[in-house]
Amino acid sequence: MPFITTVRGRLQNADPTAAREQHNAIVASLRPRGEPLGATTHMVFANAQDPQEFLAVDGWDSIEGLQSFMGDPSVQAEMGGMFDGPPQVTVWSTREDWTTF
Repeated sequence: MPFITTVRGRLQNADPTAAREQHNAIVASLRPRGEPLGATTHMVFANAQDPQEFLAVDGWDSIEGLQSFMGDPSVQAEMGGMFDGPPQVTVWSTREDWTTF
């Protein structure tokens, strides 16, 4: 997984069940579009002190696919619908020869 994106924001819906259902519906819609472009993983986290604070870490095999997917206005609108404002999206690349475990 040479690239990851982090998506961080505050969930619009305070009800954990409704927020999860909205998230899962968005992933079900976007996954078939992302996988052919190189999306490999999607992990979701909540702040232990504030469950409305959301963090997703997505793995990608292709920077071009990642940029195409994340740059698509329809993807941005669909993802953005679950946050109370624009999420912070950051692209990261692996560091060669750095010790990991």
